Amino acid sequence: MNLHFLRVEDAVEYALQCLRERRYAFRKQGLHDPVDWLEPFRLAEVLGLEYKLVPTIHLANLHRDDVPVGLLDLSGKRVIVSEEHGSEVARFTGAHELCHYLLHQRKYKKHWERVFDPNRSRPPEEREADAFAGMFLMPEKMLRSRVEANFCSLPIHVNDNVLYFLSGSSFDPDDPESLELEYALAKAHTNFRGEHIIPLHQQFKVSVTAMAIELRRLKTLSYPVTSYRADL
Repeated sequence: MNLHFLRVEDAVEYALQCLRERRYAFRKQGLHDPVDWLEPFRLAEVLGLEYKLVPTIHLANLHRDDVPVGLLDLSGKRVIVSEEHGSEVARFTGAHELCHYLLHQRKYKKHWERVFDPNRSRPPEEREADAFAGMFLMPEKMLRSRVEANFCSLPIHVNDNVLYFLSGSSFDPDDPESLELEYALAKAHTNFRGEHIIPLHQQFKVSVTAMAIELRRLKTLSYPVTSYRADL
């Protein structure tokens, strides 16, 4: 299968449509929650790629710090993903590598992915692959629907009540880059009414960080804080 997309959004829509077309088969298998369809190994099967989970990936002549968490081998038509860092990282890594297959075939014949390091600069292709993984594992329509079902209609306007619920009023409104409130929303065990819920990151089987980044991308929370008042 010779596929090559120019935009991340187009690749995501193709990937989701591939799985959407198999929804009846998934339901016959007892997979009624669409999140369970969003597995990288299912997309790899559609793309004609072998998808293999392994305890760790061994490549010769690599320092321990450079041991990859994912490997895309175009010549062998396979994706290998390490489970060393848990299922959430493995799912994100698998989706990340499949993006390289869909968008970057002309650049990579073989690509391996290190553990994410926030202090290491990311080239454009890696940022695109991260964006694809986020949009594939947490589709916008589904994520918006579940945030609204768990909390309230979007966007959530950050007032004093929301601020206290999410951060206990420790949030710094002068730090626009902070993801503190998105982190809190991603892992909240109760809704604004105090009712127990399954945290969003668990609902989508992703890390808290991945969910927080996607919540920020979708502008789930409306800033600035509308009723923030300094203590008198």
